[in-house]
Amino acid sequence: MQRFMDRKHIVFLKVAELGNVTAAAAELHIAQPSLTRAIAALEDTFGAKLFIRQPRGMTLTDEGRVLHRHLREMEAVYQRACRDVETVKRGYHQAINIGCGLTYQLLLMPEILRRLWLEFPQSSFRVFTGSADDHTRALQDGDLDFVITAATDGVDDALVDVTRLCRIEHGVVHRPGVLPDIPDTEKMDLAALDDKSWVLFQTEPQLKLSMENRFLQLGLAPPRIALTTSSLQVGLELVASNDMVMSAPTLLRDWLRARGYRLHATSVPIWELDSGIAMLKTNRDHPVAEALIGHAQELVRTLPAFSLGTT
Repeated sequence: MQRFMDRKHIVFLKVAELGNVTAAAAELHIAQPSLTRAIAALEDTFGAKLFIRQPRGMTLTDEGRVLHRHLREMEAVYQRACRDVETVKRGYHQAINIGCGLTYQLLLMPEILRRLWLEFPQSSFRVFTGSADDHTRALQDGDLDFVITAATDGVDDALVDVTRLCRIEHGVVHRPGVLPDIPDTEKMDLAALDDKSWVLFQTEPQLKLSMENRFLQLGLAPPRIALTTSSLQVGLELVASNDMVMSAPTLLRDWLRARGYRLHATSVPIWELDSGIAMLKTNRDHPVAEALIGHAQELVRTLPAFSLGTT
């Protein structure tokens, strides 16, 4: 889709995004002096400094943050208008892009997509996996329409609307015989894990920090992190062939047990966070939005996996 903003606004948004004049000029394929003049002209228009120029880059002033918020909102509204005009011409929404963490892809998306296909038979759906941070950026840039993410408490954006689904807790995955043999419903003592090598099934840095803090609180040595990966399969292969353990949401307990693994919540949660559906506020009246939220909320209430330690 084309952007409706003039060159100065596009330059401003790119510098704000990258925090660096050289990088912004390279990405926009313009000369750096031209970019600098565009920023100066915009500052003259508003009679205010929009950036603080520092040795390590550019940061927004208070006035710059206000302009940035409004320009992003204007851009989002315009892109939505372009899509809606196309929708009216076609008579239906052609493609819906949904970002989704792997846990929700395994547990929710197959049934959600089945229902959406029935309700919107002329639309196509594309589902992308990735980290919560990547999905949030793609949502803000308009590359995704909706995101089902396990880190909604990290979404701090006035333009983004979040509907909470449930609280997710990470536990420990292991193959039988590696850790004490206790019932699935009992919590694993963190002290039983202080000599293990870990695979972290998430790329969010908050997970590692949370684990280190939990071990520190109990007077245990920091966990040894052997691998951080967004690939559940890679993590499980390491757990299966070594004495390693892996972090994973307790929602996956039954899914993993059916494949020969055990998953326990821990005596002190390794990591816990809210999950939900995020979208730009301009997409809140999108015909798919209400259906997506309704189906997700119903499945969270009714699927057995979501009764395992979520609130």
